[in-house]
Amino acid sequence: MSQPRRTIEHLLKQGILPLEHANDAALHLQVYPSKRSWLVFFDKTLLIIGAIALVLSLVFFIAYNWLHMGKIGKFALVEGALVITIAWYVALSFRRRFQLIRQLLLLIASVITGSLLALFGQVYQTGADTWQLFFGWAVLITPWVIIARFPALWLLWLGLINACLTLYLPLTNIQFSDDSLQSVFYVAALALVNLVALYFWLMSFDDKRPVTSKLSGHITDKQLSSATVIGRPTTNPNTKSNTKSNTNPSLHWSTYVVGLLSTIFMTYLAIVTVFDSGNIWAILISVTVWLGWCGFIYWQFRQRRIDLLMLTYLSFSIIVVVMFWLGKWLLDGFDAGGFLILSLVLIGLSSTAVIWLRHVSRLDNEHQTGTINKGADHE
Repeated sequence: MSQPRRTIEHLLKQGILPLEHANDAALHLQVYPSKRSWLVFFDKTLLIIGAIALVLSLVFFIAYNWLHMGKIGKFALVEGALVITIAWYVALSFRRRFQLIRQLLLLIASVITGSLLALFGQVYQTGADTWQLFFGWAVLITPWVIIARFPALWLLWLGLINACLTLYLPLTNIQFSDDSLQSVFYVAALALVNLVALYFWLMSFDDKRPVTSKLSGHITDKQLSSATVIGRPTTNPNTKSNTKSNTNPSLHWSTYVVGLLSTIFMTYLAIVTVFDSGNIWAILISVTVWLGWCGFIYWQFRQRRIDLLMLTYLSFSIIVVVMFWLGKWLLDGFDAGGFLILSLVLIGLSSTAVIWLRHVSRLDNEHQTGTINKGADHE
């Protein structure tokens, strides 16, 4: 439940906000999207879709007319599009306007850069390994990624790094006495890279702005003159307040994407040795790294803050790992009893996860209500 909704519910329970003004308060606190919010959403969505469609149309145009275009024409089209995109970005940067458009221009330039590298390799048949394309692409766009500070561009860069490692690691000359250790090494490298990415994502894109009511004055002209919202009293706009606002960090949407990637790789690391005859060291390494990841997720999203989606990722990973390891021990003969036990265990684990997540959510709601009550006591 969002903070504004909790606030309105608390004010209704305390009798501070009359029921007939609840809808006005909800509109004022933007519990429901306003017309302007919808217009801004569609404006940004159509802009992003148009930018993606534009850059993909360039790639598809060259691919469709590959036999009818010469080398010079292909390179001129791609390089010309890249130069125009960068020039447009520079022009807008001098004016310091249209930040989203500037970020999208750098995203378009980054995609065109990859297209140019692929075109060069295809035309001249360089014979380079595929991982070199992704590595060179990631290196070349790194300055733009840093300049843009655009989460979508960071996700593109992280995807290139993952693709590069996925293709490069099997080609490494690191030899182990056991194939299980080699498999664990490959997956562990990817898992740790994505874990580090998640950690830096939390440092870079974590929203630490104060969560206070957007209510600077009255919800209506006559109501809520003495209400306190999230530790900050709602007073007359001309009245100064010395009450400090509480902070409640929220995660950026891209953080959940990186968290999902980390969950997938860590979960795969924990189950990669399940059905091998197996090296005990490979099993210990994979399970130890996975347990460390579980502790990190629990500490970050249960102890430091509460985030139900990240805790859902954790619950999902635990259920999958437990089911795979139990399946190894119970399904040797593929007997009906083993499947029955696994079904019961799955139901039990899923139910336990749901109960735990609901308990965490309830504790979070009680904590937020206590924060509101403290604010009311201060007034």
